[in-house]
Amino acid sequence: PIHRCAGVPSYLNSPLKGHRAGFFMAHSPTKVQSMLRAVCERTSADYAIFWAATNDQLSTFAHYNPPERIEELQKQRGDDDTFGKGSASVKLEAGGDSLVARVLRSGEGSLLNNVQEVSAESFQRTDLAKTFGIRSVACVPHEGGVLEYGTTQQWSTLPRAFADEVRVAVGEAGAESGDPAKCKKLAYWKPEDPKFWAEWGKRIAWKNLLISVPNLLLMFATWIMWSILVTTVQTANDASNGAAYPFADLGLDPDDSTGYKSSLFMLPSIAGLAGATLRVPNSFMVASTGGQVTNAMNSTLAILPMVGIALALASTDCPFWLLCILAPCCGFGGGAFASSMSGISFFFPKRDQGMALGLNAGIGNLGVSVTQLVLPVVCSSGIFGAESVGGKYVMNAGWFYAILLAMAAAPAWFLMNYMPNHGSPTGSLLANVVAYLRLEGLGFVGVICGTGLFVLSTPLVAGSPVLIILRIFVLAIIACLVTLASMWFLSSSEIKAKLRVQAEIFSDKHTWLMTWLYIMTFGSFIGYSSAFPKLIKDVFGYLPDGSENPNAPSVAGYAWMGACVGSVARPVGGWLSDKWTGATVTHWGTVIEVVATVAVGIFVRLAQASSTPEQYFYPFLICFLFLFGATGSSNGSTFRQMSVMFPPEKAGPVLGWTSAVAAYGAAIFPACFGAGLQGGFMDIVLYVFAAYYSTCLGVNYWYYYRKGAEKPC
Repeated sequence: PIHRCAGVPSYLNSPLKGHRAGFFMAHSPTKVQSMLRAVCERTSADYAIFWAATNDQLSTFAHYNPPERIEELQKQRGDDDTFGKGSASVKLEAGGDSLVARVLRSGEGSLLNNVQEVSAESFQRTDLAKTFGIRSVACVPHEGGVLEYGTTQQWSTLPRAFADEVRVAVGEAGAESGDPAKCKKLAYWKPEDPKFWAEWGKRIAWKNLLISVPNLLLMFATWIMWSILVTTVQTANDASNGAAYPFADLGLDPDDSTGYKSSLFMLPSIAGLAGATLRVPNSFMVASTGGQVTNAMNSTLAILPMVGIALALASTDCPFWLLCILAPCCGFGGGAFASSMSGISFFFPKRDQGMALGLNAGIGNLGVSVTQLVLPVVCSSGIFGAESVGGKYVMNAGWFYAILLAMAAAPAWFLMNYMPNHGSPTGSLLANVVAYLRLEGLGFVGVICGTGLFVLSTPLVAGSPVLIILRIFVLAIIACLVTLASMWFLSSSEIKAKLRVQAEIFSDKHTWLMTWLYIMTFGSFIGYSSAFPKLIKDVFGYLPDGSENPNAPSVAGYAWMGACVGSVARPVGGWLSDKWTGATVTHWGTVIEVVATVAVGIFVRLAQASSTPEQYFYPFLICFLFLFGATGSSNGSTFRQMSVMFPPEKAGPVLGWTSAVAAYGAAIFPACFGAGLQGGFMDIVLYVFAAYYSTCLGVNYWYYYRKGAEKPC
């Protein structure tokens, strides 16, 4: 049975004249492929074909299959054949009785809900459809030709290929020459073509990278700023004998300095949990919104919690519950990494991706060092006119970053570009912003769930270091799963279709193996960065009896060094991976991580038991800097492994997903050290981390590094 579609948008129902004369426009292959992909994502079709009419005949101009359909057929058949490839050799008479020809002449969409039961006159490819299991086939006229799309399922009504208000132009062949960046949505993109890269690609790619880097740097800076805010608040409280920021709502005994210090560890943990959770939607956001909007919106929205911090910390009576709300709002910075790295990965050819991703992430990661180096200075003078609290101007941190974020967001809004097959098909900025807000909002469902449970469960785990550690692992899993569920069940059909395509990464075991490795590299880097300033203060700033150490090293003087070394090492790791292999750099970086972590644990134990802990500070610092350097270089090498191991459309989501899971290190590491401080086993925490690194050494060696490895990369 053939169903006419009276509800097809009016622009598709206009009769097409002149097909016999064959004057239909030449089409841009890139834009046709982009259009076919968009149709499959919207309708959940298993294939799409664009038929072009010339000289009284209809022939296949282009065809598309979603990646998961191709993999399914390869497993079933053992070859690369598809229904689209089989249709490519078919020629249809424009004046004939085929479904495609009738749609071309009538200008009306039609549906065959079971092509395996119709006559050969109505559908000449019935046998081909049976071979590939195709049941329902839909056709609509489009841009001087016919768009065909079908499924192995059975449709009862014709699925709309496009929203009523959207028309996807397939363009002209001439669109593949000249400047592709006349609009924010690139007209075409061919980075692997040497001529295109030299003439247009390199300049456009580097422009976008140079805008992305400062935005990502500030995202990291505002996400990890709680590592400095809590130490500055703690210093103000110590200097005022508990008068500054007493946080009476915590209900602590005024003499319980250990309880106060361990409570402050909650804030970087909550910020870390939120940032990691927001990386989940950011991992899959670029295809729906375009990379330009993700950069611009993340920086713009991050201004809001900065203003909140400035206002809240201006008062010494600021309640702790208010900080527990502001801390997760800084998660915009943590989430931004996934979309930034995914978006930039599309701009560069494979030969330069290690370097480009290393620069974006490496300089971006320097935001941690910027925070740890600059904020102590910013918080030490009344540059914004506010009164000090406990001798410190902690509120300055908010105003400082609010100004810088506004300056960084402007070029992202006006100068950045995004891929032809990403975002709104028409390049609508409003549609891209709405898609961003919807996905980011779904991410905040997980954030609210995770951080809410964190705060509510605090009285239940108080006094039990083991429960504190167990809680953060459980909440990280809950927040991630709630976010994934929200994205799946609450997304629009268009976004859900794109998520369905990208979710194919979860069926590949190497996605999970690289996630395990990336937790070791980036998870350790961001976790140690978040905990390092407070670790210095708690291990070397106090004597065994709890009194302040008069010879304690300056937190502000050293805290920034670790993240700086790790950030600088990241692009070096990417560059070395381009010269050798990512697996090689990861292997030796992991060896250093194991040794350095054990050494740090030894010096922590010695310092905590000594009446002069400062004598162990420099050995501790040197070992920790080696640890930071190893995590940084391995960050670059593992990212390079993933960009080489997976095809481009999978590499972006894989890069985003692994970074999302690894980012929970920003929550887990401070929580573990906080529990270790409370229970007196900080060194044991480090030894456990070293044992985990040893398992990563084995995974990387077996699957990627050894001779005869499954996927040498």
